[in-house]
Order: sequence, then C-alpha cells, then structure tokens
Amino acid sequence: MSFEKSCLDIRLEPRYDCTVLLARARVDEGDEYVDAELFLDGGITNDNGRFSRDSSSFTESAENIHLEFRDDGVWLIADLWGGFWQHINERQAINLSEHIENQDGSLEFCT
Repeated sequence: MSFEKSCLDIRLEPRYDCTVLLARARVDEGDEYVDAELFLDGGITNDNGRFSRDSSSFTESAENIHLEFRDDGVWLIADLWGGFWQHINERQAINLSEHIENQDGSLEFCT
C-alpha cells in the first residue's frame, strides 16, 4: 500500500547533507501512529539531472527540494544539476508513493 494512505504529517527535513522524509506512520491496521523517518538519499539518486532509483545520494546536487501532494501520490520535486554541474534541470519529479511503503510503522523503500 502507498505510504501516504497510512501516514499523517508527511514532510521533508534537511539533515547531514541529506533529505529525510518524516511522517507519523500507522502501526498495523490499528489507531496507533509512531514517528517514522527515511533518508531519501539512501535510495534515490540524481542521474545526470533526473531522479533515479539506480543508486543513492541526490541532495548535494539538488536545489529547491520539496514535496507535492497530488491525486496520484506524494511527489518529490527538485531542480537537479546535470552534465557534470554544467546545467540545471528544473522541476524534476519522482512519485514517492510508487517507491516507499509503510511497513508496520516504518518507512521503507520498496524492492
């Protein structure tokens, strides 16, 4: 299940030159919510100015990092440097709802 359907207060926080996804994640199917976080740089990279899941670490080559909440999920949006820092690709996006899930109160990348 997409993580946003079982999480509250979804937001980003910069930390240690990384971008962290924070939320209150539901435990099981109950009413209990716990604080959860996921370092997005652990599973998302900047591949020559485009988001990719092939590697890790995008924050150092990104600007204007933010979330957009759309009908089809939670999107990570940023301006990404490409071409060995020669140009910037504006408003690149990746649908986090397709790549992250809530596993019993823990945010995890889908495999």
